[in-house]
Amino acid sequence: MTGKPANLKIGQRIRDLRKSNGLLQQVLARMVGISAGALTNFEKGRRHISLDWLQKISDALNTPIAYFLPDERKRKRIRPGDPREIRLLSAWRRSGSNAALRNGFLQLMKDMAKSFAGKKSARHRPTVQRRRTRR
Repeated sequence: MTGKPANLKIGQRIRDLRKSNGLLQQVLARMVGISAGALTNFEKGRRHISLDWLQKISDALNTPIAYFLPDERKRKRIRPGDPREIRLLSAWRRSGSNAALRNGFLQLMKDMAKSFAGKKSARHRPTVQRRRTRR
């Protein structure tokens, strides 16, 4: 029995990421708090996964939940397992419930993203050499 295309895509992404992290189904299931059978059903698209369970799985795999969602444009921008992303997420989680710290952190990231938007580093710019012509 096969599931809906969206369930299959989400399940396949869970499976691929689990395997790339070297985790057995039983281990990930234990980390999340579900049975290995339920995880198998999620991965094969036989069972619809709720956002709550998907959030728990994404937390266990240190990956943003958006990575698992079907929108390909957003998925390509997110690199699960990027050490910088994991460090940022860890810093965010360590801030706990300190609203002032979290708001400052978020504002800093927004300001930095805005200041770098549209700017490419010199190494990414193609160099064009023009020949001078003599007249």
